[in-house]
Amino acid sequence: MNFKHRLEYILLRSIIFFINLLPVPLVLALCSSIGMFAWVFFPFRIKVAYKNLSTVFPELDHSQKLRLLRKVYIQFTRTFGLIFILHRKRLVNLIQNAEIGNRQLLDDTLKRGNGIILTTIHASWFEAYFAWFNLHGLPTSLIYQEQSNPLSDRYFINQRKKYGTSLVNLSSSAGMKTFEKALDSNRILIVSLDQSYRGKGIWVPFFNRPLPCAKGAAILHLRTCAPVLTSVYYMDKGKLHIDFNQVKLPSYTEINEENISDISARSVRLYEPFIRKYPEQWFSIFHRLWSKKDYPEVRRSFRQVFF
Repeated sequence: MNFKHRLEYILLRSIIFFINLLPVPLVLALCSSIGMFAWVFFPFRIKVAYKNLSTVFPELDHSQKLRLLRKVYIQFTRTFGLIFILHRKRLVNLIQNAEIGNRQLLDDTLKRGNGIILTTIHASWFEAYFAWFNLHGLPTSLIYQEQSNPLSDRYFINQRKKYGTSLVNLSSSAGMKTFEKALDSNRILIVSLDQSYRGKGIWVPFFNRPLPCAKGAAILHLRTCAPVLTSVYYMDKGKLHIDFNQVKLPSYTEINEENISDISARSVRLYEPFIRKYPEQWFSIFHRLWSKKDYPEVRRSFRQVFF
């Protein structure tokens, strides 16, 4: 364990300790203020977020995009504050009482005994989404990207265990056989789609631009015939929502690039309406999805920053 990792971990735990001394409304107010401060003085990855937003909302003018981005920065910092206090009774109750869209679809699909490939995208309430599966005792396996700091990585995995033990964390490096085994055991396998898997992904249209999308979900379906579902999670009017939907797929006879592309495209395009409706809750807006370079400067007037 190197010194840098230990120092980062000490800083993380110090922040968590401080935040947990505060009541929930004060945590949200503090994090909102930090988000506004970052927006005004240190707008991290603003060029990436602006270009992504332009892809999602080509009809918006420059000022409209900046107003929306201000909300994105505030939501982004609020998310981190909420992660550290998610175990509090008020928030646990919020998760337990989440409004579930198409819960019957999830239950009926699981009863078939072939497992579920549950696709999703990165949104603000991701830890609450994971906690919901644990709190309701659903046999779930989460494919996650390990953090570079093993101490922080272990901390967040242990945090998820506070809500139950039905959700198992599987490293993305575990391999397809491990993921297939989870499906063979009739588990819900959570796979995230909205990342740029350049060199490893399959190119599919996403908001009318080619995106190198993860192809693991498609390959797993072709190998196991496990059904593919979508899932989104979001806050609306003070209530947590989790919605499930079916990805309608034809019968495929072989594993090839054409079929992998078709399954991936059918899955990822179902998330476009959600992102357009809740763009400030879309976490991947800061990721270099469609391009790794060529991000122009984003000019902001005083009025555009504050109004």
